[in-house]
Amino acid sequence: MPTLALPGGTSPSLGRAIVAAVIAKKPASPWNVVILSRSSRIPTWLQAIDPQSTHTTIRTVDYLSVESLAAALHDVHAVISVTSAIDGTQAEIQINLLHAALRAGCKRFAPSQWGFGPKGWENVPTLRWGSQGIWNECTKHKCEIECANFNHGSFMNYLGHGIYPSPPKSESDEATTLIQLRKGEGYMPGVDEACQGLQRQGPLADRPGAFLIGLKNGIAELPIKDDGQWPRITMTSLRDVGRWVTASLDLPEWEESMSMAGDTLTMGELLAHAEAITKKKFKVIVVKQEDIEKRLAGLAQDDFMGQMWAEFNLAYIRDIEDEVVLRPVLNDMCPEVKPMGVREYMEKFWNIE
Repeated sequence: MPTLALPGGTSPSLGRAIVAAVIAKKPASPWNVVILSRSSRIPTWLQAIDPQSTHTTIRTVDYLSVESLAAALHDVHAVISVTSAIDGTQAEIQINLLHAALRAGCKRFAPSQWGFGPKGWENVPTLRWGSQGIWNECTKHKCEIECANFNHGSFMNYLGHGIYPSPPKSESDEATTLIQLRKGEGYMPGVDEACQGLQRQGPLADRPGAFLIGLKNGIAELPIKDDGQWPRITMTSLRDVGRWVTASLDLPEWEESMSMAGDTLTMGELLAHAEAITKKKFKVIVVKQEDIEKRLAGLAQDDFMGQMWAEFNLAYIRDIEDEVVLRPVLNDMCPEVKPMGVREYMEKFWNIE
């Protein structure tokens, strides 16, 4: 059986989405998953969906050692990184993984550059911390290993934070939690299934961790172009990202930009869906480029998240293809994956809530 290595794969967001999709694939996926991690601890969601470790193995590694990584990749066909090192080593880790994959004879490699398209990694300053030099290094070795970037736009799951602005504390015991996770193929009902491990980092004023739209409190902060037109946005749910990545494993060839799109719509359509589903008239703050630039200039040098959200809004206003608006490459290559659209997402989780 071929083996996928997933550095950072114990994460409750992208790691869980990909592992759960591989295990849940029908008919059964031929792929085994090796999860690379600094720790051997098995997360509860993984215990639930692979209790006997039939499909997955965790191998502890030192991400700053090519030798350690190469030893862990000795039997691996494809390496797809989902690491998120916030200590300044993210780019170094990706290059180390590439060199280790080359040394181990792996056939495919995808660095951890999830999110906007390739132009986003060039145009958005706060994204460069995790991308410097990586793709240039991949290009140098394109005759030795097939490399690709997986891009999904913005996570649809930020809308979930706006549905559940104050997530309830879990009172379930471990046995009940495992049963619920197993039934949900790795996800608990309610807030976990809606947010899918995405951290509450969004900047909306009521501080639920949502971005752009807060359904529960009926608020929105939306960028608009100088000509008064609403810009577009591509949004994809984490679970659909996992399904597309899983489907891509069996493709005979990868493209360099493996973009996917759960839904592409305008900010105005996003607002219209929210108001229609909640039956509320939202309090909307409309922000223009000038407003965002002033906000950005006033932020402290160490306010990374504030800078990131401001720069994201500027990117939305630019409305550029291959930046925040993605070509549906994987949609076309893997038509068996039927993604959830924004309205469907809102309807599903708002009705549950």
